Amino acid sequence: MAESTGKVLEGVFAIKKPASLSSAQVLRDLQQAFKDSRTFASLRAQENRNRDNHRSKRRRIDKDNVFKMGHGGTLDPMATGVLIVGIGRGTKHLQGFLDCTKVYRTVVLFGKSTDTYDIAGKVVASAETGQINQQLVRQKIDDQFRGNIQQVPPIYSALKINGMKAYEYARSGKELPKELAARSVTISEIKLEKWYDSGAHNYRWPAEEAPQEEKALFQKLIKSADDTEDAGSKAVIPPKSISLDDEGSFAPVSEAPELSRSPKSPVRVNTLSKDETAALHTHAISGLSEEPADAPAARVELTVSSGFYVRSFAHDLGLACSSYGTMAELARTRQGDYTTEEAASEDLISAIDYAEIRQSEEVWGPKITKVLENWMEKNLAPKAIEDQRQSFDRRNYQSNQGHKTRGQGGYRREKSPDNDFRKRRNSSSPER
Repeated sequence: MAESTGKVLEGVFAIKKPASLSSAQVLRDLQQAFKDSRTFASLRAQENRNRDNHRSKRRRIDKDNVFKMGHGGTLDPMATGVLIVGIGRGTKHLQGFLDCTKVYRTVVLFGKSTDTYDIAGKVVASAETGQINQQLVRQKIDDQFRGNIQQVPPIYSALKINGMKAYEYARSGKELPKELAARSVTISEIKLEKWYDSGAHNYRWPAEEAPQEEKALFQKLIKSADDTEDAGSKAVIPPKSISLDDEGSFAPVSEAPELSRSPKSPVRVNTLSKDETAALHTHAISGLSEEPADAPAARVELTVSSGFYVRSFAHDLGLACSSYGTMAELARTRQGDYTTEEAASEDLISAIDYAEIRQSEEVWGPKITKVLENWMEKNLAPKAIEDQRQSFDRRNYQSNQGHKTRGQGGYRREKSPDNDFRKRRNSSSPER
């Protein structure tokens, strides 16, 4: 292990995630980069001490999962941008990043829908796009996608409703339960950044078509979703078809460096190599059509609240234009105070590029150190807060030792040179 710098670094920082990697794989790569570094040597020593003090005979140490680490909102594999990471004490602050404002840039490709609502899925429906132009899209955005809108949780997914997966309701011919009511989300800002006419872009459809039974199921889900639509809702309520949360769900923090197991179960150790594990969490988009899609597309920037589904927005926008839409690109450019852009003010913190983590510690070490030192100054550990309080109390006590009063008409105690105290008559005291 590398020699410690002497300082325990912990807190929250952001990584600029590349496409194709899962959020979980980014954390694995960070564990590997940090575990033998000088930057985090002191934190590792602290983690080892904590592990030794709380080690259980029913736990097996995972040597590849050294630090307590988690992320503050999943990005699906095809998405890029800000991935909030907490390490050490910073993991306790991740929950707050689910409730903060987020900024996304996405490309909506009109004319088709897929079973995943993005171009990584299989085509389940197609529609004409001749009526769709820049003016129509701007109008629909202004009319239906500003302020508070309603979104229904994912329907075409493995989401369980009363113990039953959502798509199983449609397969069994049952109506969706009323619990799948629309929920309120907020689009505080939305901007059509760029319009692409058909033939003026390089976005492509998936080459694979879904089987007919899946297409029929898709149409059944649309009808079921229409049956649950709230008549007073502001936005289109379509079926949602996603397996990962675009906005992100809180990642359970890894309680590294140990893996828990049932007391009665045999110890299970992941026998996959690092490369095999990484391959399972690398999802490059493949199987796209050879030619660009013969349909228009729009690049949109959205500033949204927690719980907002970007792929659902892409599909909703397509339906609003009397067609279909699917997400061809997604980037989270800001989450809370962290951004992928060059920080324009002292209030914003630039995300560290994932490519730099793959380089030497001399490249990424100073950048992460600066971010975490600033975080630690603003988020003192409980012990540091108590030490500050005790230091203040000691200074206050010492300053009061030489001069105490009992109020007007009382006595003032003054320390004599021989450290004895004597009563001194106040000028307002009566003569005796």
